[in-house]
Amino acid sequence: MNVFNIDGRFYRILDKITDFLLLNLLWIIFCLPIVTIFPSTAAMFGVVRSWVRKDEPSITKHFYTLFKDNFKQGILIEIAWFFMAAIVTFNIFVSFHMGDTLKYIIFPPLIFIGILFVFTSIFLFPIMVHYKTSWLGLIKNAFFFSISQPVTSLLGILIIGISGVLIFFIPISFFAIASLIAYILYYLCNKAFQKVETIKSK
Repeated sequence: MNVFNIDGRFYRILDKITDFLLLNLLWIIFCLPIVTIFPSTAAMFGVVRSWVRKDEPSITKHFYTLFKDNFKQGILIEIAWFFMAAIVTFNIFVSFHMGDTLKYIIFPPLIFIGILFVFTSIFLFPIMVHYKTSWLGLIKNAFFFSISQPVTSLLGILIIGISGVLIFFIPISFFAIASLIAYILYYLCNKAFQKVETIKSK
């Protein structure tokens, strides 16, 4: 079979790369107002969810629909998440600069809370597009999966960390890597969802 014909492997790979680049571009554009970062990210995860489920809708149309559907909840979660992140970060910073006695008492629990917060963040967007739930239910479910599926959380952090290093050394990769990260994270989280749902159904 000729790999260079319209149905060949080369064109299928090229078509998929183009899809990822287009999705990444849409995500960046819709993130530009800053306050829309969470709705835009939710829309990106919604698109990659359809890819994982072997569905191929129009990327632009599907992204915009998901952006609108997740706009209100995304904004609320964004405000709450940045507020909680600021509190956790501030408390860790303050406790680190305390005297030795207080530092060793307060600092470790705060680090543990910070780790739980990061773990929960890994599941936040996959759950937002996978389950229909309130913003409070979203946070509860993200927390539940973060502690019940720690391997997935650790893999997610590793992937984001490696991507951060890549962007640091090759800044232009930022314009192509976010959608790939979203795909891998959703794929991993979807496996965790299926695992828990299978256990619950027994």
